[in-house]
Amino acid sequence: MTIHKLKNMFPKALVLQLDYHKTLPCPKISAQDSHYSRKIRTNLLGIYCANEETIHCFLYDDSVGGAGPNEVISLLNNLLEKMETKYGRFDQLTIWCDNSPGQFKECFLFFYLDYLVKKGQFLRIDLKFLLEGHSYSICDRRFGCIQKFFDTVERVELPQEWATLLKNSPLKNIEVHWATLNMIKDYKSWLRMQYISRCEGLDKEKFEVRRLAWLNFGYGEVADFEGKLELVHHPETVLIRFNIDTKEKPRMVSFYKKKQMTELNSDLLVPARHEQRPVNNQVKKDCLKVARKYLSERAQAFYASLACEEDSSDDES
Repeated sequence: MTIHKLKNMFPKALVLQLDYHKTLPCPKISAQDSHYSRKIRTNLLGIYCANEETIHCFLYDDSVGGAGPNEVISLLNNLLEKMETKYGRFDQLTIWCDNSPGQFKECFLFFYLDYLVKKGQFLRIDLKFLLEGHSYSICDRRFGCIQKFFDTVERVELPQEWATLLKNSPLKNIEVHWATLNMIKDYKSWLRMQYISRCEGLDKEKFEVRRLAWLNFGYGEVADFEGKLELVHHPETVLIRFNIDTKEKPRMVSFYKKKQMTELNSDLLVPARHEQRPVNNQVKKDCLKVARKYLSERAQAFYASLACEEDSSDDES
């Protein structure tokens, strides 16, 4: 099928960009002894939605999660569900990310996007990576404004206050979400039932994940011998390219398990943790010391309740 014949096949497209802001330390106070204390970190995953020209900011502290595949996929899925509820089903999804290997250029995100196409949530998905050394992307610009606002705040006692402050800020086109333990699902274990990581295409040639620039799921363009682009349906494979160039001949890879594959059932998708993620023991001690000296009883109770590595040997990132 030619692109001309199928140009109306994806009339409703959703375009997103994902990026993490630098972590926000807590507690934040002006006392000198607090400056040298280790603090609990608050993560901020920004998902910019070009359709709404809005950045969705998902915040959560170290006791809820880190910055790995479970967190990225869970919060992305949360937003996709909200967008579908608000606007109905989209035909195409395009996601731009940076090249962070532990956050976005990661096989579990590839598995998840392949799953969305296979279950029919999207006809086509494109995952594209910004060039190394890129600067001032849309998320970077929004993060710059957010950080300028945060720099004006002199006191933050609890991690969740970062979300409250941002929600009540004068900044426009920002949606703020505080992520909880129940929102972070164990996508890694769940996706392993059906998928396996591969660095080898169907042609048996190996490739390096760090070099990938574009992964295409469902439908994608392929140039014929004359250089004309045709839109092809490839539901069982993923097209990968090492440049953002439609005319580059793509490699084909399948992440599907060949043996011992279990069909994915959403009922088997459970939270990654049912209890707080343990924080570094020294972080808890320093935060509690500062809290007892400068902060409210509510803040003291929060830091005292933190699970730490001394209490549990489970230190999953």
